[in-house]
Amino acid sequence: MIVTCPRCFSFDDVRPPRRMPDGRVEYTCTDDHDGTGKHVWSVAPAVVEAPATRTSSGRKAAGAPATRPTADDAAIVELLEPLLACVKAGEPFVEYGVVEHRFRIARPDLFVAHVRERGHVMLGARRSAPSASTARFGKALARLERAGQLVMVKGPGTGAWRYDQSIGYWARPPRPSGPLLTWSMYCATQGRSLEWTDADRALFQ
Repeated sequence: MIVTCPRCFSFDDVRPPRRMPDGRVEYTCTDDHDGTGKHVWSVAPAVVEAPATRTSSGRKAAGAPATRPTADDAAIVELLEPLLACVKAGEPFVEYGVVEHRFRIARPDLFVAHVRERGHVMLGARRSAPSASTARFGKALARLERAGQLVMVKGPGTGAWRYDQSIGYWARPPRPSGPLLTWSMYCATQGRSLEWTDADRALFQ
């Protein structure tokens, strides 16, 4: 989702958002704003304004109807760069669980914040219900794929993810060839269990 600045109504100079300790999302527009300098504002994820219809200049079209995204749409923006960093150049396609685990290790603050808002199968969320993995992390990866920054194939889930037999495997372009790196194989290299453990769940205590 592209967010427009409420002062200049442009999206060109809006920087990636920053999550505040209270859960609100802070945005900064670095446009000059007719000499007044940058504009900073923060909103709750559920009420971030959706991008309105724009002209080619990036300005809001006159009379464009206002729409609202879901809280998940608003929250996905802050996940794009952290999740992209968890898919490494030169690797084969890696199972989704590998990407999520790397994200959890690199950014436990963001991981915990999103899981507390949307739940996770490791904490007892129903496997068929939307969770942080599907409604937030998976959608952010899909957006990176649409932007050409990632490529994806489907494959069987393994270990704790074996309930999903059509799970995403992710890689950086160009499209790699060769065997997939599964969650089970990754766990073996890390010396950890294939299943969720008490140590995994302790992150939320």
